[in-house]
Amino acid sequence: MKALKWLDDNCEKFCCSVLFIGFTVVMIVNVFMRFVLENAIPWASDLVLFIFTWFVMFGMSYCLKTRSHISITVIADRLPPRVARLCAMLVNAVMFAFMLLICYNGLRLLGDRSVVNKYGLLFRYPLWSLYLALPVGCALSLIRIAQNFHSAMKAPNAREGGSQ
Repeated sequence: MKALKWLDDNCEKFCCSVLFIGFTVVMIVNVFMRFVLENAIPWASDLVLFIFTWFVMFGMSYCLKTRSHISITVIADRLPPRVARLCAMLVNAVMFAFMLLICYNGLRLLGDRSVVNKYGLLFRYPLWSLYLALPVGCALSLIRIAQNFHSAMKAPNAREGGSQ
């Protein structure tokens, strides 16, 4: 149970940290190689794109967990607490449906002819491993949205459980 709690608290944060360090190191090394040694690493941009895509998907989920996404609350701030809480629950339900749609289409994309048995241009990774970031990020986001929805249902006011 402690492992699940640690994963719930740190999964996205840990992955984002490792991925951020990874693509930063690759970019710094490539800049050094290009401008100091005048011999750039040809596959570095492919690798950075791959790592950055995964970083964005984990980051999306992390921002949902911490409720750090941009939100416009000018209307919700003026609503009575009960209505604001219902509004927060509605927002979470719409986000859940949208994320479910993206996850479904991301899974369908994995089986598409443009992805199956195809590889990156210079950094020869299987293309499906890049596109896998979409359903994985969306699945993690679905978990975080469900947690936010649950918090909104239990919260005495909209600030604690809904959008901020």
